[in-house]
Amino acid sequence: MPMKRYKVILSSFIILFLIIPLNAETDIDPLVTLHVLSKQVRLLKSGAVKKISITTNNDSIIRDETSSRSLEGKTIAFLVHGGILNAYVDSSPVTGPCKLILSSGSGSGLVVVTIDGQARTYPLPMAIQYGNNDLRFHVRERLDQYVVDSALAEYSGDFWKEKEGILALAHVIRARYFYGKKSQQHGDADFCDLTHCQVYRGRIKSAIQFNDDWVIDHARLQHNLFFHSRCGGRTGDPGVFSGKKLYGSSPGTDVKDWLYREGVPLCSGKDSHWERNISHEDLGHIFFPGKKNKSNESLKLQYDLDLLTVHIKTSFDDAVLPVETFRLKINRVRGWNFIRSNNFAVSETVVDGKKHFRFKGEGLGHGVGLCQHGAMALSRLGYNRYEILEHYYPDIQLVTHGRKASRSPYCSYCLFDVTTGKVILSSLGPGFLRRNAPSGSIFKLIVSLYIASERPDIFNDYTFNCTGRNMNEANLPERCWKPNGHGMMKMSDAIPNSCNFYFASLYKIISEKKFRVFCKNFCSSVGIKASLPEISSNRQWAELLAGLDFRVSFSVSDFINIARYIYCGSAEDIEKSFSGIKVPYQEKMKIFQGLQETFTRGTASELKKRSGASCNYLSLENANNENSSRQLTELWGKTSTVIDGTNKPVSYGIFLGGNGREGVIVILRKATGNMASRWARRILSQSATEK
Repeated sequence: MPMKRYKVILSSFIILFLIIPLNAETDIDPLVTLHVLSKQVRLLKSGAVKKISITTNNDSIIRDETSSRSLEGKTIAFLVHGGILNAYVDSSPVTGPCKLILSSGSGSGLVVVTIDGQARTYPLPMAIQYGNNDLRFHVRERLDQYVVDSALAEYSGDFWKEKEGILALAHVIRARYFYGKKSQQHGDADFCDLTHCQVYRGRIKSAIQFNDDWVIDHARLQHNLFFHSRCGGRTGDPGVFSGKKLYGSSPGTDVKDWLYREGVPLCSGKDSHWERNISHEDLGHIFFPGKKNKSNESLKLQYDLDLLTVHIKTSFDDAVLPVETFRLKINRVRGWNFIRSNNFAVSETVVDGKKHFRFKGEGLGHGVGLCQHGAMALSRLGYNRYEILEHYYPDIQLVTHGRKASRSPYCSYCLFDVTTGKVILSSLGPGFLRRNAPSGSIFKLIVSLYIASERPDIFNDYTFNCTGRNMNEANLPERCWKPNGHGMMKMSDAIPNSCNFYFASLYKIISEKKFRVFCKNFCSSVGIKASLPEISSNRQWAELLAGLDFRVSFSVSDFINIARYIYCGSAEDIEKSFSGIKVPYQEKMKIFQGLQETFTRGTASELKKRSGASCNYLSLENANNENSSRQLTELWGKTSTVIDGTNKPVSYGIFLGGNGREGVIVILRKATGNMASRWARRILSQSATEK
């Protein structure tokens, strides 16, 4: 085929490619149309930017669709002379108006755009509309690629290592794309690259990819998903944009940005606090231009936190504005971050004899939805992308999108070598090792070790009849986790069955003081930086022994160290590795045997009834139908069901154990320890292919 005809056919295809939209609702990875470089064009026209140039590859084609002709050259440059925008291909001027299509002869490719020496890479084809002293750039990118590039662009490079935080924002941007289809905001594009959509600087080199099976169910969103830089401790209602609360006190619109159990604020720091002053006179000029306020004393300003409006009143006029409108009006005059957020209080003061309004606040941005600073804090603390999303959007729903989900979105795990503690594979990278969680029933292992070390009489002979419900003992919990009870329990039974009543009943026959000393020595020996909480009653002491005091928490690294000690190597290996604690080897072997029996007659031995989030058991059932499993013959471990979460309590299942010397810890949101053990089996059975 002659090259000229080939170029005509190719360019015709590109026109269709750029103009005809795909059905985004039926395509899991549609093409997104993006209006790019609009800010750079504005700066070029104002003189703040001197030149925008585009460098093409060897196989690139430049075609003017207005005249249906190809242009020879490798570089397109845009400059302003005497206030007039000019275009050149190499050194030859381009006469507008025209529509240039940059494409690749191979059907795909990239192009480098340089703005005063700063380079960006965009996908081809690129459409350039030039003429009448105007310039517009459009590109199309696959949604999965775009959401990652845009999320990365929203953060500085210092944050790019926090994969879970980046992908949480990528999920938000993806949902915003589909939600935006209900009401097209940009006419010929789905998004622009300005902050009122989300920042986009073209392709960014990163190992992060968006290939998640679970996504936000955009069809069930009641409002668009917003995000901002810093919330200052609490996010706001979308009513900041309209001046009317959309959901009142409904959850999902106003969340406290902290870890409720520890009381740890996520969006904090000195750079989150701010103060600004503006005179009555200047404020009047901004909101009532052309009108002179004869009496500054009459200017009043009231921020209604319930209505999310600001009421400005003078002697001659007044206005009621949504707080975001109020903030932006001031910032367009005083600078984009003069009033840094909508999280502020306003008071009056006097500066140089003139009355001023003083704004004192926290945060940066409108304050609605995901807080980027807080999301990164959660990522660093070892929370996964879906936990981050539900922290800021408690009312969202998750759904699979065209692919069979092989993993629950709520499952975080780590594989490790039990003999050395070396991490083999972590689903969340190294950050997961910092994740803190209540120990729950895993704490019973430390109690068992103490009894084995200090009270062999109890370890071998003590029994307790668990009936399931507490009938007459004020200091025991109200019930065991098993409604009908476990019956007569010895230590060898209580470990695999995790009997709450058995361990709680120990409160009256062991010394709290001696137990605390043992715990301190144990933690020091195995490398755990944890301590026991204060106890004020026998009831609290009993709950602590039963693993029901959720103030006791360990990091994932701590859990790994507990597993290393529990795992039975030789007595000599234990003595060499953990010299600070003495537990008779034979009793330690019995504890480990109990952990093996967890799978034969204990808490992981049977399928409990479906409970918790459906995605936990449905995706597990789908995974169990696959044929890529390997036989597990040396299973052992401990289950735990705890109450944890970020800004609200949620049930979590935890499993710590392994298959022989290959250890695993699973933390599963909206689940039980039994469900976590089932996921642990699945992960261990597939570990050979996942490494």
